[in-house]
Order: sequence, then C-alpha cells, then structure tokens
Amino acid sequence: MPSTCYRFILMRYLLFIQLVVVVFLSSCQSDTNVQLGFIYSSPETDRYVKEASYFKYYAERQGATVYVEHGNGDAAAQEQKAIELIERGVDGLALIAVNANTAAAIVRKAQEHGVKVMAYNRLIKNSELDFFVSGNNDVLGKMMVDELLRVKPSGEAIILGGDKYDRNAVELMASVKKYLKPHLESGRVSVGYETYIEEWSKENAAYELDQYISNTGRVPDLIFAGFDGIAAGCIEVLKKHNVDKEVFISGQDATLEGVRNIMAGHQQMTAFHPLKKTSEQAAAVMLQLVAGKQKANQLSTATINNGQKEVPVLQIPSVAITRDNLEQVLVDEMGFYTRQEVSN
Repeated sequence: MPSTCYRFILMRYLLFIQLVVVVFLSSCQSDTNVQLGFIYSSPETDRYVKEASYFKYYAERQGATVYVEHGNGDAAAQEQKAIELIERGVDGLALIAVNANTAAAIVRKAQEHGVKVMAYNRLIKNSELDFFVSGNNDVLGKMMVDELLRVKPSGEAIILGGDKYDRNAVELMASVKKYLKPHLESGRVSVGYETYIEEWSKENAAYELDQYISNTGRVPDLIFAGFDGIAAGCIEVLKKHNVDKEVFISGQDATLEGVRNIMAGHQQMTAFHPLKKTSEQAAAVMLQLVAGKQKANQLSTATINNGQKEVPVLQIPSVAITRDNLEQVLVDEMGFYTRQEVSN
C-alpha cells in the first residue's frame, strides 16, 4: 500500500535526522551566547505555533536564546518584528513568511547586520537566502493522487489548491496534475474544475465547491484538497447539499479537524509532516550556520532556485495518513495526538 511506502521513507529520513542531530549536539551546546529569532506567519495555523515551540525548546537546550514572534498574517507587521529582532542582535532568523515576495526585504536587512536567514516551509523569493527547510511538494502530490485513486480509480475530480501566492501551493498543484496526467489520458479520470484557494481558507474552499455544485448540478467523486481546512470546507458543503454518495477527499497537515474527519469517514487521507523532528533539525542547522562550523551546502540534501540564487534546502518527507494507520502513526509512534483527541 502507498501509505506503507511513505512511512518507510519517512522513518529512513527521521533516522538521518537523528544521526545529524547527534553529530551537531556537542558543538551546539557550547554556543551559550547565540541569539535566534523564529517569526512565523500567523497563529491561525496551529502547526506553525507548534513548530516555533519545538524550535525554541531544542535550541535553548543547546544554550541559545530564542525569541518567538508572529506576523499575525500581516507582511508589514512581520517585517517590523524582524527588524526589531535584527536590531536586538540576533545571530540567526528563521522565518515562515507571510508574503514570500516581500520577505526579501527582511533578508536584505538581516544581511546588512550579518544575520543568517533560514526560510521555513515557505521559500523566500529573489533574495540571498542562506537556507531553506521544507517538505517535498512533488512527493506530496504523488501521495495524494496515489491514495485517492487507490480507493477510487475513476471518476470526476476537482483540484482545490492553496493560495496561489504561496510557492508550496503552486508546486503542489503542479505535482497533482502531473501524476493525474496518465489517468486523464486513459479517460479513467476527468477534471471538472481546478482553482487556487486564497489564504488556504476553509470558507473560500466552501464557496468554490458550493458554486461548482450549484452551477453544474454535479458532485465530484474526487476532491484534491491541498489542506485539511480546505477539505473541511468541502465536507460542510457536501452535507449542505445532502450528498449521499461517497466523495474521496485529500488533505494536508494532519490537523485535529482533519484527523477527526478521517476517523468519521468524511476525508480519505491527510499528509502528516513530522513537525517536531523538522523543527529540531532546523534549529540544529541554524546553530551550525551561525557558528560558521558547517557550510550551508554541507547541511542540505538539495538546492532550489529562488529566482536569485540556488538555495541549499533540507527536504523532510511526509507520510500519508488514512483511517487504517492514523492511530498507529499519530498516536502510538509519534505521540502527536491522544486516542481521545482523534476520536472526539
């Protein structure tokens, strides 16, 4: 089964991460004067709150001081928070950008002060970025296609991606379409509609699906939703229209709402990102960058072009979560949720 394959890949990468962290540990612990900043985009995204906390906890165990802030969804507010931390004297800054284009100004300001900048999850475009930590959107799109077509090999699909100004959304949309292509060419699957969902919003997704059903009179068999919140908006619309056929829906982030929808049989799958391990690895890499003990390309697994340079990147794979493996992976192996949380 596809989920077994992805779990194997995930475990192999996590082993790599653990080995790297062990290697870094002794050198990082002596960096008692290091100051780092972690500024995420908005507290509305629960995973970002958790990742900032994991990053802070790991780095402070190594002797660093970490300041955590967020932009409250406002690019200008995030830039101001970054300037304040840079002027405070941080050595490194991890950033989940509100706006991947305008955040280049933060990178320029940081470089003027000799501050290393790591883009976390969202690549900062057209800048001399030092490092990027992310998932693998090509693998993620394949995972969604494989899992939905495993249970429903034919039918009409719609694709609801994330925000078109987020490179992750663009890459994921391209990946889903790439891996759907042979199924479209065979005639087994058709795509009735595709669009990006502004701000990855549950409400915006609900509006798009409601309009599609109302205008066409058709209910899709497959919904490639780029995020659990988008999936949740679709589920609400299907209930509103009293849809009695089974519709198979993907998701991403393994949010509590998403995993509960999977347990209830409303959503087929979600993609779980190992947040704790990813955050810890990002903190370990940042400590090495600011210490100057490792070159960025020695810490990366690949590079990615941000429009100005080839940025070293560390890609952490995700794992497909379905009702079959949800409790085993998220509860037993990862301790991400309790059984009571996922069953409520």
